Amino acid sequence: MPDYTSEVKTVTIEDGVAVVTFNRPEVMNALNMQLREEIMVLCHALDADPAVQVVVFTGAGDKAFCAGADLKERGSRSTNEMYNERRFLRAKWVNAIAGIAKPTIAAINGFCLGGGLEVALQCDLRIAADHAKFGLPEVTLGFLPGAGGTQRLPRTIGLQRAKEMILTGKRIDAAEAERLGILLRVVPRDQLMPAVMELARAIAKNPRIAVIQAKVALNASQETMLSGGLQAENEAWLPCMLSDTWKEKVARFKD
Repeated sequence: MPDYTSEVKTVTIEDGVAVVTFNRPEVMNALNMQLREEIMVLCHALDADPAVQVVVFTGAGDKAFCAGADLKERGSRSTNEMYNERRFLRAKWVNAIAGIAKPTIAAINGFCLGGGLEVALQCDLRIAADHAKFGLPEVTLGFLPGAGGTQRLPRTIGLQRAKEMILTGKRIDAAEAERLGILLRVVPRDQLMPAVMELARAIAKNPRIAVIQAKVALNASQETMLSGGLQAENEAWLPCMLSDTWKEKVARFKD
């Protein structure tokens, strides 16, 4: 099995579930350039890994999932470096996790701020510990959520509520995040990973092609009109029929 672990992340694979842990707890798992670049490469690798059915993202420790961009690193970079990153790297980063064909789950174990919330919003499903905090505070620093926050948050909670969160930069707790629809559910902190793994294993036990194609169709529902979505659904259904998996599953109902 490939070893995907490095100094800024750990990766374990068990029962078809890959758990990716942002491993920078000393800075609340903030995203530096090394971590971003490694995650982009890792997303492709895990998508291609036959041992992986579901990918879980979480943060080391119980203080933070991810506190966003590493502002110390960002402050040391020139305007030209920042411009080039925005021009050439951003498009890959803002869709790196969202572009994984397999289902993804964010296990949110503390602060989930700025780029950290934008990472979580790229995931298909989100479960948080009850002490987690959420926010997009970029406007308080003189810029805006630029890694998908202004686009994914309104699609998740509605435009007006997204404007309130982004324009004020306020933080909300896990209960409020669940009420708004950011989270699938909230659990006690000691139950976070058991709850996430139970969900991940429930998905992983299903035929891979069906799960992946269902995700394709579901994502299309958010990006097209009904007629286009129905066509996308049909196109997603057809590859399932080209697999022998459904024949094996349905055969048990013949007798």
